[in-house]
Amino acid sequence: MQVKMNSFPEFISFTLTNGCNLRCQMCGQWSENGYVKNRVIDNKGTLKLEDWKRLVDEIANYKIRFILIRGGEPFLFNGIIDLLKYINGKGIFLSVDTNGTLIDKYAGELAKITNMHITFSVDGDEEAHDNVRMVNGSFEKIKNNIRLLNEMENKHNNKISKSICFTISKYNYTVLSKMPAVARSMGIGSINTVPYYYFSKETGDLYKKELEENFNIKAFSWKGFNHNDSGVNFSRFEREYSDYLEDLNGIENFPYMPFKMDEYKIWFNDSSTPVGSLACNNIENLIDIQPNGDVNFCVDFPDYKFGNVKTSSIKELWHSAEAEAFRKYRRNKPLAVCYRCGAKYISEIKE
Repeated sequence: MQVKMNSFPEFISFTLTNGCNLRCQMCGQWSENGYVKNRVIDNKGTLKLEDWKRLVDEIANYKIRFILIRGGEPFLFNGIIDLLKYINGKGIFLSVDTNGTLIDKYAGELAKITNMHITFSVDGDEEAHDNVRMVNGSFEKIKNNIRLLNEMENKHNNKISKSICFTISKYNYTVLSKMPAVARSMGIGSINTVPYYYFSKETGDLYKKELEENFNIKAFSWKGFNHNDSGVNFSRFEREYSDYLEDLNGIENFPYMPFKMDEYKIWFNDSSTPVGSLACNNIENLIDIQPNGDVNFCVDFPDYKFGNVKTSSIKELWHSAEAEAFRKYRRNKPLAVCYRCGAKYISEIKE
């Protein structure tokens, strides 16, 4: 079925900052090959609190699903609580992605905000999580911070929806079965699992060539996800996943990319073979705004920019010739990296 483009995006992503206080090994931004770590783009944005509020004012004139607040680590943004309160005051649903290590000083104010979901990135038990995050004590920090937030919620009689996001990678897949116990220890009742992105240099080069030849764009993001293989032993993963499901006992299992086991097998064993949806509903439904104001369709591969919110409104950019040129190309075929990208599921519409 042909997806019809909306007159205004249904999903808005605010990438408030590319800065982060952790160095996750599988991260496309801050891993050894990450495009922020290697200074391909700046980790300090130019949009200030008043700029983001101006965008919220425009968005409030339209019916949207939610605003996604992300980074980097969004709680590094100066004015984060003021912004969350401002969005909340407009009656817009908030979805916040965070590593959870910095929320202790904001817990009291966060607990007063309604109509919000917070996703905490947790990559295993204490040993595995700290190894993935490359910062000792990060697991204990997030656990204590969630406990504090829960206490503040009880104080203010306001329950915030929460979930854990577990990124399945070669660094932690052997502890997947422990995640229900981890969730229970943190007082969280939902786990979101997502396989990490990876592809070969050949795939990255093909993506780079596509953008250069068709749009005169120099691609940079692919280098952060360049791995020769997944590093995941599928037989071990299959056992871990089975044990994980068996131990849920009331914990909600929410696979962000709803794969069957044979699709997981392809994903982890062959990065060049398509898995799941080939269509990208983002081009019809989502806009991501980067810390410097540049806009794109893909939060994880933000190479193609079609303008900047400092000089144009969101609606003008959404209907621009540059946006439509990319839509036309992407409707016809996936780009090379799209086979190992999960960002397109953000705006997937279920019939």
